[in-house]
Amino acid sequence: MLSPTTITIPDNSKFSLINCPRTSRRPFNITVERCYILLIHLFLYIIIFILICIRFGQLNTKQEKILSTLNLNHNVTLYQESQNRLLNYPNHKPDCSCQQFSYPKRNQTTRCLDLRVGLSETISNVFCPSSSTEYEHNQWLMIQNRRTNHINFNRTWIEYQRGFGNIVDQLDFWIGNENLYWLTNNYHCRLKIELTDWYNETRKGIYELFHISNQHDDYRMQIDGYSGNIDAYNKFDSFSRWHNNAPFSTYDHPATETTNCPDLHGGVGWWYHPGDECAHVQLNGFLPTHGDGLVPYNTGILWIGWKSDRHFSFQHVHMSIQPKLRRDRNRHRR
Repeated sequence: MLSPTTITIPDNSKFSLINCPRTSRRPFNITVERCYILLIHLFLYIIIFILICIRFGQLNTKQEKILSTLNLNHNVTLYQESQNRLLNYPNHKPDCSCQQFSYPKRNQTTRCLDLRVGLSETISNVFCPSSSTEYEHNQWLMIQNRRTNHINFNRTWIEYQRGFGNIVDQLDFWIGNENLYWLTNNYHCRLKIELTDWYNETRKGIYELFHISNQHDDYRMQIDGYSGNIDAYNKFDSFSRWHNNAPFSTYDHPATETTNCPDLHGGVGWWYHPGDECAHVQLNGFLPTHGDGLVPYNTGILWIGWKSDRHFSFQHVHMSIQPKLRRDRNRHRR
């Protein structure tokens, strides 16, 4: 029980008071409680942030699966479209197991070759004889050019056989593996490659031997006799060292035994060599969409002997061939 307290005032009257306990809290206790509350809130925020990150990762995984499915469907659609175009092509014979191609023909007036590229395009005035002798040729023929991403190089085996792209301007195009086979089997050809990086430095390499076999051998490439300055060590080059005797592969026709190399390099066709890396030189890859020259791993235009970063892609590249001498035999037949 509470004990009363007596107080005397100046007029000698007295009254009593009851002692009441103090109900106010100490400031220290209030501060501690507030800290506990803040820690609880912070813990809750951390849990919410972790849940958001997990959910975001799940969404990214689903998005990657969706993109992979769409890319696969796109590749299948490209293949089906190419097959449909071939069925409507005049020279196609349904009862033949092989595809019929229109090989280069010599113009009787100009004595130059006319090349059929794709389904309907023609490149004229190819390998024209000089005035001195019919078998001396000085003309370079561009067989590949990459400058923009306007033309998709993720193509089927049949499209790489026939050729595709901007044939008229010879910009972002592929001349066709059957044309390469015919030209390099009717002429002794040299190959020239010109490559430009994002500092506008251009380097060049020339190969005195460039030969392509037929489709039954997967357009296998023979390349040798390098001279140039593309690699850091000019006596050696990445192309002939790693890719000589390599077969040509596309995403729907992988010629390498253990690995689908086109799938590892963005789906584009090329002469891939065996092994996990598949390519030390790959000139049909994707171009960057910004000025730092970077693309997803292994999907760009590669020349490892110059730029070893597999995220790097060059600014532009083109390949050309020049006949040194016509072969002493009739037109090569398959």
